[in-house]
Amino acid sequence: MNVSPRTPPAYKTYFVDLPLSRLHVLETGEGAPLIMVPATISEWKDWLTLAQFMAQWFTVYFFELPGHGQSAPFSMRFSSLQVAELVEQLADQLGFERFNLMGFSFGGILAMRAFQRLSHRIDRLVLIAPCLGKSALPYSQKRLRILHRITRQFERPRLQSRFVKFVHNPRTVSLAVSVLQKAGRLEDTIPLKSKLLNITVGTISVLAAQIDEILTTEFAAKSTKYETPCYFAMSIYDPLLRFDVTLGIAENHFGNLNTVRLTFPFHQPPRPFTFEELNDGFYKTVDSFMRVNA
Repeated sequence: MNVSPRTPPAYKTYFVDLPLSRLHVLETGEGAPLIMVPATISEWKDWLTLAQFMAQWFTVYFFELPGHGQSAPFSMRFSSLQVAELVEQLADQLGFERFNLMGFSFGGILAMRAFQRLSHRIDRLVLIAPCLGKSALPYSQKRLRILHRITRQFERPRLQSRFVKFVHNPRTVSLAVSVLQKAGRLEDTIPLKSKLLNITVGTISVLAAQIDEILTTEFAAKSTKYETPCYFAMSIYDPLLRFDVTLGIAENHFGNLNTVRLTFPFHQPPRPFTFEELNDGFYKTVDSFMRVNA
């Protein structure tokens, strides 16, 4: 692909009507297709520079999850199984028999679900700081049970409406942020305040279902590992996920695992990396992975 590592590729956004949802999609780059599965409460602008970075090797398709941004919610309760089916529908609609897949954070669970459904069609899997099961969470079993009970309460419409009213108030949203950070041990680099000030009841419903899956999901080890090339990058100091446990889950599933150990003191950076920062830090490593597994 004849694109300078220092020049961000052009991009466009549009809607794709699928049986499960009307998706808002970001497209950038050229080359083999890469579908990026987003993390929780993600909108396309949050992912633009990462999409443009990956667009130096692929045509990247990032979509806002149903119930987030401008994508229509599922008609039924949000689930990772539905997202896996949605990825299949998107690939079919775009005309891709084969494609590449990428997931970050909660998008790790979603990418794994999609991969399990579509492994026969996926050429490469890219996992960045992925949540791959509740065992990787740095919580005790007691805390997991408490968080699970609280999360299930937030699936009640009346509580959702009250919560949205509470966090839309500039005077009380900071209290909500403090409680959420303490309860979930969330790092302060996650821009919760700006997200909560604009969150909708529909997104709260989806978010509750997402957290429920984070707290309950486990991927059983396979007797025969996938040989699909998998690029795995994560900080050994990730405060939200245990590195060794997460790596172990990935190793249980993939025989061709390319691991990059990072040393960031955060799960999510205080601000999105710029295109230039991504190139300075990761271009050579990603390019080497792409060349070896071409």
